[in-house]
Amino acid sequence: MNTTHSVVASPIHQEKLVNRQSGLRSPGWLGSWPLIGVILTVLGALLFGVLAIGVRTRNPQLLQFDVHIVDDFHVLGLNSLPLIRGLMIFGYYLGQEIIVGIGAVLVLYFVYKHFWKELWMVLIAWGGEAAIWLLVSNYFSRPRPVFAVEVWHQMTAPGFPSGHCFGAVLCFGLLGYMLVPKMSTRFWKAIAIATAVALIFYVGFSRLFVGDHYPSDVLAGYGIGIAWGAFVYTAVEFIARKRKRPESISA
Repeated sequence: MNTTHSVVASPIHQEKLVNRQSGLRSPGWLGSWPLIGVILTVLGALLFGVLAIGVRTRNPQLLQFDVHIVDDFHVLGLNSLPLIRGLMIFGYYLGQEIIVGIGAVLVLYFVYKHFWKELWMVLIAWGGEAAIWLLVSNYFSRPRPVFAVEVWHQMTAPGFPSGHCFGAVLCFGLLGYMLVPKMSTRFWKAIAIATAVALIFYVGFSRLFVGDHYPSDVLAGYGIGIAWGAFVYTAVEFIARKRKRPESISA
């Protein structure tokens, strides 16, 4: 008597195979393990909340730390080579215009490929970031550092939190999240993660270097970026996974 054995891959294994073969896609890890997203959201919100309270109450220790670090960076910036200064100024454009451009390219790509889950991740994250930053920065209305001699220029918009750092976490965090599963070896996975982290920190470092932000502005941008990004990406993946499950069962 002959028996035929069929091997059915698990949903997570099937998702991994699809992600490797179908282009730039979300791996679905946050949707499969939403607790990770919840933890990241809470940690990011806590970081932002602690800094927001300190800024709002004008905590002396926080203000002293901010001024001390900004003054050190200002001296470093004024005495740096033109090439180094140019690289730091480029961080401004990387954290704003280039991130907006990347978002536009991703939107067009996901529409073309009919990757609706990924499209919603970008639209909600990028659009929400702009609205949240406007509301929060105007609420705190924190002045930026002021110097007699500027490294680059003097910005007048409120500085808390750093919108560049906020956007960098959303953009390069998502790109790293999507690219890591595409890498064939652990070495290239580590390279993808390190590159995403390095770009995020580069944007924040450059904002301090040219004197556009206090350290608490940058850290708050990272915090709110982690919280918002983790919340959006987890929620979209979780909802997409819930909607897909009844279809697979009925099939």
